[in-house]
Amino acid sequence: MDVVKKIELEIALQKACIEDLLVAVGVHNKRGEYHLAAECGRKIKQAANTIARLEAHVLDHKNFEWLIQDLARRGILTKAVKRYVQV
Repeated sequence: MDVVKKIELEIALQKACIEDLLVAVGVHNKRGEYHLAAECGRKIKQAANTIARLEAHVLDHKNFEWLIQDLARRGILTKAVKRYVQV
């Protein structure tokens, strides 16, 4: 599986986790378990930070792929480019 696809799956997983945690926050608030709701809030913040980091990683990877393709098209560093793309 492609690296970008793996990261996109991890992003989807984190987004689903946030949705579940939001439901849990509502349940904990109804029950008066505010310390558990706060813990869920911290986990939501962690997941949001992870999503931002992963999205930046995907963008960097796509930009680097574009650079490699551009260099290959111009015939520069073709061996190094091919070796990186295969890894």
